[in-house]
Amino acid sequence: MRCLVGVLLAAAAVAAIVGWQQVRQLRSENELLRRELQKLQERSAAAAEAQFKQHDEELQGLRAQARDVFKLRGEVTQLRQAAKEAESLRAENQQLHRQNQQLRSGASASITSTAAAASQSPQDQFPRENWTFAGYSTPETALVSAVWAMKEGKPQVYFDSLSPEEQARMAKAWENKSQDEIAVKHQQDVSRITGVRVLEREEVSPDEVRMKVYTEGAGTLETISMKRIGGDWKFGGVTRTQTK
Repeated sequence: MRCLVGVLLAAAAVAAIVGWQQVRQLRSENELLRRELQKLQERSAAAAEAQFKQHDEELQGLRAQARDVFKLRGEVTQLRQAAKEAESLRAENQQLHRQNQQLRSGASASITSTAAAASQSPQDQFPRENWTFAGYSTPETALVSAVWAMKEGKPQVYFDSLSPEEQARMAKAWENKSQDEIAVKHQQDVSRITGVRVLEREEVSPDEVRMKVYTEGAGTLETISMKRIGGDWKFGGVTRTQTK
């Protein structure tokens, strides 16, 4: 009996020692696991912090790019406005240049017409109220007959006042137009003219005379050709027009 008790006690002691060793081993493994877990947590926190820092840097970069985009958009808008202003100034400059040229031309024409008028005889001046059908015996009477026909709205009389070349040109221009339409157009063309003055004459040949004619009211200075056809003088067209 005593022997059995001794064996049991020995077995219990061995079991206790084995159990204690297992507990110690488990504690050691548990401590090791805790340390590894702590390291993993530290690494995870460091990785999270690094990722957060990276995301923050990327966010700051995107914000900077957005600011640059807005800045560029503002600069583009300013450039467009500057381009529009430059185009407007260019157009205004061109308009002023044209007006300056017109003023110079008008001043030149006015000086020429004024100087010529001082040396003109009454036969060279034809006020609107004196226009009439004067026949075709001279270049001047043929011119007055033509403008009278326009004022009175008589296309056929005007057509008869033209040279053959000018008749052919006008016939083509009058295609598909009625006599009434032509009459209205002629009256509109001379509605502003208050008088006609012949400033200069140049005999090109025995059958052609070029005259520089100033139209009062409309303010134009024209060089016209008058041609003798048979025994009559006819209007041969405008060779040059200068606006006052």
